Amino acid sequence: MLEVEVDVFSGMPNPTFQLSEREEQELVDRLVAEPGQISSVTESMENFGLGYRGLIVRLIKPDGGAWSRTDAPADLSAVDETTARPGGLPVQGRLGIRTTAAESAAESAADWLLSLIERKRVAISDAVWDALRAGPHMLPTTDAAEQPPEGEFEVTEGSDEGLAPRGATWWACNSPYYSANASFFNAPEHVTRNNCYCFASNHMPDIRFALPGRRGGRPATSITCGGVIDGLRADGWVDGCQVNTLTIALVIHPTLPDFHFYRVVTGGPEWWWGHKPGGTPARYTDDSSQPLKQPLSPINANRGGYIHFCGCFYQNNDTAFVA
Repeated sequence: MLEVEVDVFSGMPNPTFQLSEREEQELVDRLVAEPGQISSVTESMENFGLGYRGLIVRLIKPDGGAWSRTDAPADLSAVDETTARPGGLPVQGRLGIRTTAAESAAESAADWLLSLIERKRVAISDAVWDALRAGPHMLPTTDAAEQPPEGEFEVTEGSDEGLAPRGATWWACNSPYYSANASFFNAPEHVTRNNCYCFASNHMPDIRFALPGRRGGRPATSITCGGVIDGLRADGWVDGCQVNTLTIALVIHPTLPDFHFYRVVTGGPEWWWGHKPGGTPARYTDDSSQPLKQPLSPINANRGGYIHFCGCFYQNNDTAFVA
């Protein structure tokens, strides 16, 4: 049994739908004919932006369907997801990111799946449809040199004095906690299973759609600044600095029902931030592939469609547990 996930949100659950046996056979036929259009989900080399990131096809129940019984063409061996059986098709893969020369002359598997959304009457809002019609939001590949050194950073009280960026308030914690650990969250066994809130909280519970407030018993009831902030406060986040403080920033999309978070990962003078768009790799660049360091911060960086800045929040733990 196959499930298709429309990968468009960062924090909230993505729309999904299942394929019938006939539809599953049609998809298999398209992929066997043009295997180059499917790519890995867990080890993607793509630089994904905030927004639509293609379709994830996932085998949720091995059965006698076409996906379970079909042998994988040689070209599909590069999709290094776990297979349900030796030589079989991958358990999951991403569509809509790559286009082959032969496929460009005909309807792609991703376009065909998108056409099914209307025929199957999947509940998709007009705002999501706008994102899908615009196509996958891919960013230019970044220079590896423009990254902060990964690891934890020991900071003594006052060590950043005089190095604070002008106009900021989030730098002023007496003893902040810094950890540039994107690679930790980007390991293949974890990258798809932790969202932007997990990364911001420096907690890797392998809960794909962690929601502010769920851990504290009061899950966010509306995806607005006020609704998500109420959830953050239930989880222990406050409006002012504390000792040994994690520092995060919350933004909201005005039309998509979705939130996104950033976390400070190093101190001054560069003040790097990091973030994780949904189940895709965490990174230290904004939505223009510019390094998220001074003079950029989530306040003035390119945040894609997440234009509502809701503020910075703090918690005196090196890990703020989420659920």
